[in-house]
Amino acid sequence: MMRGVRKILFCDNSLRDLINFRGDVINNYAADGYDVVLVAPLNCEYKPPYPNIRYIPVELNRSGMNPLKELLYMRMLYRIYCKERPDYIFHYTIKPNIYGSLAARLCGIPSTAMIAGLGYVFNNKGIGNAVARWLYRFAMRFPQYILVLNRYNRDVVIEKRIAKPNQIILLEGGEGINLLTFV
Repeated sequence: MMRGVRKILFCDNSLRDLINFRGDVINNYAADGYDVVLVAPLNCEYKPPYPNIRYIPVELNRSGMNPLKELLYMRMLYRIYCKERPDYIFHYTIKPNIYGSLAARLCGIPSTAMIAGLGYVFNNKGIGNAVARWLYRFAMRFPQYILVLNRYNRDVVIEKRIAKPNQIILLEGGEGINLLTFV
């Protein structure tokens, strides 16, 4: 158990993906006695295998760009984080990375953002993508660490000044997904 940490929160844009890709990590924290809170839109059935895992559903349009709805999502995360007061938060995917990192900062809670891929935001032009890139640059100043899965993403994150080099952790061997589950 990490010293002094008792409650861990995981935030993603999909409950299904959170369970599929981070389920073993989540379950290991729970088995070690941590209180684990999952925050994501409900898009699958889920029965936590441990009593110390709780799920909080949120509303999120993964591809929407309505500024009011984006602010409402960030406010929702802020309220959850302030109420739950986790010791640490892990964010996955672009909107949780941006809005969750900002909400965590406002609540004074340390966090880590996982950038599994840079996706269309960094590969396409347009005003919406430019705003998203600016938001990413701004928000990524606040997580304690930025996890990336390959050297290309690490290099782009540094080159585009999304994060400081000392924030970045390269997980060259992957993030710990159980490959036997996907055979």
